[in-house]
Amino acid sequence: MRQCYHGRRELGAYASRVTIAAGVSEFNRRELEALGFPNTTILPVVPDFSHLGGTPDQRVLDAFDDDRTNILFVGRMIPNKRPDQLIRYFHAYQSLVNPDSRLLLAGSSTQFEHYRASLQYLAAQLGTADVHFLGQVSNDELTALYDVADLYLCASEHEGFCVPLVEAFYKRVPVLAYAATAVPATMDGGGVLFESTDPVHVASTMAAMLADEATEDRILATQDAALARLQAVDFPEVLLRCVTQALSAPMPTVKVAPDFWRQYKLALELDEIREARPSAFHALPVGDPADITADVERRG
Repeated sequence: MRQCYHGRRELGAYASRVTIAAGVSEFNRRELEALGFPNTTILPVVPDFSHLGGTPDQRVLDAFDDDRTNILFVGRMIPNKRPDQLIRYFHAYQSLVNPDSRLLLAGSSTQFEHYRASLQYLAAQLGTADVHFLGQVSNDELTALYDVADLYLCASEHEGFCVPLVEAFYKRVPVLAYAATAVPATMDGGGVLFESTDPVHVASTMAAMLADEATEDRILATQDAALARLQAVDFPEVLLRCVTQALSAPMPTVKVAPDFWRQYKLALELDEIREARPSAFHALPVGDPADITADVERRG
């Protein structure tokens, strides 16, 4: 959270220093606009999906390609992705609708190992069976996971675009996603969105989506159409237009403090102390940073 705060704070400092600011979605573009960037646009993500064109990993197929219903999520195991909510939704679905189902969670938990342990504890507390934490997967493993998936479920509360949603579109897996941040724009009318976070409501929506082939076909048709609109975007042309606009605009005049790099180095050192030795950080004298630095340097 602290890093997000500082990142947004630092981003705002660029508002007067760039001629055009591009976000990968309308949601990100509005964020840039709110931070004071006067000229904003969208430079969309248009995946080529070549990474999903390999041979599906046979080990994944052997493990999960059966008559059971597979609910898939792809993404890092971090709080804003809300894998905890996925477990709650799946628990309701498995308990109330379909006991012959499993949840497949594919994504790295590096630097969030304690959070992943809390997710495993949550599943154990609920008594939810068949929750599989698969960690980071290869492209061939990812291809196989989409091949065995019956439903892609997303509960993320913050996305700038969310590539796995359109990967699921491409692999023709029905998508059910929480309508937050950039997700509705990325899905662009494809799949199904939900707003209520009540697990019973989500479980009933999952059941309705998987009720029969006709329903699934209707959902996949909306996803096919959304994917076609995305792939029709001429990314090189959009990028060239952005570059041309930036080159034709007057260059902003930016004043830089003479000791900028010294201040930057100090900020990095302070951040390292804050992380590694918080007691030492809090023991630092209070005052103007430049005066403190000069005093430290005088003392050697």
